[in-house]
Amino acid sequence: YAAMLSREMSTIDWNRSAHEISCQVRGLIPWPVATMELHGKPCKVFSVKLLDKTTDKAPGAFVAVTKKGLEVACGGGTVILVEEVQAQGGKRMRCADYLRGHPITIEE
Repeated sequence: YAAMLSREMSTIDWNRSAHEISCQVRGLIPWPVATMELHGKPCKVFSVKLLDKTTDKAPGAFVAVTKKGLEVACGGGTVILVEEVQAQGGKRMRCADYLRGHPITIEE
């Protein structure tokens, strides 16, 4: 048996590995949906992809913005690609399209 789903489970803990975060995102669709912060506001995450990439950035730091989406550092130096998001009060869309209208800066 599995535990009852609740909204408290939806916040992504970037200290976990990319695989665990991918499982969380897939497991919380259609409700309550995994969430992260973009521009200081909550944003729903509908699709992610594991990458064969590592980084020395802190978990939760943005690694790169690509044509496919936003690369985010996870625990253990792993990296995940956020592909599909829904901003608060907005519609569900590809992360790359969202970032065209809401650019972010990547710190080196």
